[in-house]
Amino acid sequence: MSKPLTIAAALLILAGCRKEPDSVGLCIAGNLGAYRQERIAEAPPGCEARYVDPQGRHARVRVIPGRPWEHPEGAVPFPFEKHTVYSQRKPDGVRVVWHRGDLVVDMFLEGRVVPQGAVLRAYLFEYHSDVVVDVAAARAEVNRLKESSRDRPKDGAVHLELARKHRKLGDTVMATQEYHIAVETDRSCYECYLEMGTLYFELNHWDLAIRALRRAATLLPEEAQPLRLLGDVFYHVRNGQEAQRAYGRALKLGLSGDERKRAKDRLFELKNGKYMIEALPGTRK
Repeated sequence: MSKPLTIAAALLILAGCRKEPDSVGLCIAGNLGAYRQERIAEAPPGCEARYVDPQGRHARVRVIPGRPWEHPEGAVPFPFEKHTVYSQRKPDGVRVVWHRGDLVVDMFLEGRVVPQGAVLRAYLFEYHSDVVVDVAAARAEVNRLKESSRDRPKDGAVHLELARKHRKLGDTVMATQEYHIAVETDRSCYECYLEMGTLYFELNHWDLAIRALRRAATLLPEEAQPLRLLGDVFYHVRNGQEAQRAYGRALKLGLSGDERKRAKDRLFELKNGKYMIEALPGTRK
């Protein structure tokens, strides 16, 4: 074989052996403090990993490159050591989310009340959080909107945006205040009532959540979201009849994805007798 052909053949062999970038490598392999690695796998375009501590509590992590950053609904800024992340309480743990440029880390810490622990520390060391930049931008936007509200005190849209910014910053007192100002200036603001009801639900203010969500459902009776959320509230307070009614109407109007699945599963449970006897005090409407 001539020398040029030999070189060409070698190059073809090397090209065939070259590997594409490994997305699994975005996740951290090995044990992290008291957490033992259980699994690491591809989850295109990134990876997912699972770790477990001696008490059997899991830490589940997804690292997702190339995703445009979107603020997680209901999550608020939370300081952890020298970093700031977004935290969202769940019934069985806490969700922690942050981004580094266009790379997103989405973590669930089972059995935790606040973001903490070796898994979180390790991933923040590997992928520093840009959330502090988001928070600074949101605070600057709050100051700008406050100036606008002084010039236009009767503009409900300004107060709605202020409520949203305060909510993203975790200032629920100011958020609820601005939502109330928004609906006082515009009683037909569907989004105001829907978001206010969602916030009250997150704060465990059941009666206020029910009132706001019912108002939203009255304003746009063809929308499924207020009814789906009403179903969630009534399910949470164990008012089976009202939850069944709300979920049934929401499904008829149209839900999709996880929301549809959860509503159907809960409706099945309710029709089979779950929460059909007692409701927590103050939630019979």
